[in-house]
Amino acid sequence: MEIFENVEIINGFKAVYIKELDLIVISDLQLGEELYLAEEKGIFVPQVQLKEIKKELSAIFRKIKAKRILINGDVKHEFGEASRQEWREVIELVEFLRKKVKEIIVVRGNHDNYLLNIASKIDLQVFDPFYLEKGYLFTHGHKKISYPENFHTLIIGHEEPAIILKEGFDKIKLPALLYGKMRNSKRIICLPAFSILSSGTEINASEIEDLLSPILKEDVDVDELEVIGIDKELGPLKFGKLKNIRI
Repeated sequence: MEIFENVEIINGFKAVYIKELDLIVISDLQLGEELYLAEEKGIFVPQVQLKEIKKELSAIFRKIKAKRILINGDVKHEFGEASRQEWREVIELVEFLRKKVKEIIVVRGNHDNYLLNIASKIDLQVFDPFYLEKGYLFTHGHKKISYPENFHTLIIGHEEPAIILKEGFDKIKLPALLYGKMRNSKRIICLPAFSILSSGTEINASEIEDLLSPILKEDVDVDELEVIGIDKELGPLKFGKLKNIRI
């Protein structure tokens, strides 16, 4: 499904493909979260997220024969020094991707404070605070940036949007992608988290002041953004403008 010219959702996946750049874009992998949950929260879940992420990426590469991929922030989960799980899984992910694509681009997110230590060991370049190519501006979205003059489309993550759907006592939650125009008339896309553990921000049940991204709070009329729910079986589901599905 094309959302802007040259930009399409990869059906059933929490990713977009920019044809003009031959670039797959994902965000918020949060590798190592299982160890964090176990050690900090006492919640024990199997360490399967990397396996599932690789499975999802393999399916994407079967659909889209792209030569490049961009991870738009939060490759890892810990805010502090990288855990042993993060070291292992980031290296394994990069080795996996290098067999699939010719170029890996990483934009630093707020969870990536110590990602540079890992990146320096595996010759992985990390851009901070943004990456710009042919007018497409990629930044994680956790902080305001000085916008370059020559961008036409902003792609962010961080918010990890999801929507709540209710009917009677039934309720389901879907990851969602937001897109539309900024207040300055530039195009914007907010990606859902690629992590399988992310519950996401319930965007249609959240007040503006409770949003995580200052970009969405200040530079966008969020209610005017278009919402697309992402479902593996049904693919992308168009819900129209956010203001029409608020609960």
